[in-house]
Amino acid sequence: MGKKLHIFCSKEAQTIFQESDIEGGSLLFKENLLEGPIISDVFSDEFWSKRYEYFENTYQVSRIDYFDNAIKSIVQLEDLDEYKEVVLWLDYTNVSQVNLMAIGSHLSKCFSKDTQFFLVCSGKHKGRDELQKLTDYNSKEFEILYSYKVKLTLPNLEYLQQCWEAYSVKNNTFDYSLFSNKFRYLQQAING
Repeated sequence: MGKKLHIFCSKEAQTIFQESDIEGGSLLFKENLLEGPIISDVFSDEFWSKRYEYFENTYQVSRIDYFDNAIKSIVQLEDLDEYKEVVLWLDYTNVSQVNLMAIGSHLSKCFSKDTQFFLVCSGKHKGRDELQKLTDYNSKEFEILYSYKVKLTLPNLEYLQQCWEAYSVKNNTFDYSLFSNKFRYLQQAING
């Protein structure tokens, strides 16, 4: 216990983080969950099997390559007891917001009361006209973003789990507006 883990969905953002003075290790989850099959039991064997098959048949990606690129890093999230802090670094983009639902769903299932969870989400930024991606910031600005991280509680993670379950089912009527102050760009991604 005592380690910090920072989760990214962009290799470029992870690189900027690694150039900063922020403590902790990082994990890259570069799966695009907008493409290919998904099921509500996120990161289960069935979930990965369906995705393996899709990428193998559609893009001729071998199972070992898919495992190395998509699944291997997620295995680190199976035992959260070794981390005192897990921080999700995500953009306002649809891909990041869908990944937020999936990762949040997974974290709610393996929740540890000794681990604190946080979200750093780029988007609107004072003094800038356009929405910002994490890659629009430099390593010093990452430190400022990190200082404004938002705490995610178990109810927040459970809400993300409910969002994921509803998202993975067609024609759902789930109310995505709950917790809209913490998850500003979620509704947009789902309707996207």
